[in-house]
Amino acid sequence: MLRTKIHIALSALGVFFGLSAFICFCIVYANIEAGVWALLSGIHASLTLMLHCHYLKQSLHVNFSRKALQYFGDFGMVGFVSGLALTLFYAFLEIYYKADIVPIKTSIVIRLIWSFMMMKWGLLLYMFTKKYLKTYNDHQLFAENPNVEET
Repeated sequence: MLRTKIHIALSALGVFFGLSAFICFCIVYANIEAGVWALLSGIHASLTLMLHCHYLKQSLHVNFSRKALQYFGDFGMVGFVSGLALTLFYAFLEIYYKADIVPIKTSIVIRLIWSFMMMKWGLLLYMFTKKYLKTYNDHQLFAENPNVEET
């Protein structure tokens, strides 16, 4: 219970920082790539937050089917793989060009950080989806539903 509440707090921070960085980098500093990676990081964190909240309220089984959770896991895996590829790409560019953080508009380091955050939240979304899928017991769900006819 306490662990889930800690995960909720960390996911909420991830959503807040992802959306704040999106607004900051896209509007203020015009670093569109870093802003997009921050937005995608915030989306992955918000889906993770939603899963944690439903799990804490014990309404995960009511609101999401196994297939829906599998789609969340697939989305998390896509975020992880694309974030990993981007992180490696930006790390290569940073090592090759030895660029500074400033000017922020063209900073490779900020893009590297937010692609890493997208990778992290994609992996966490995938891992928690798999964890919560293990709590599903199909036989128990069908046995409690009186509207299901036995053939």
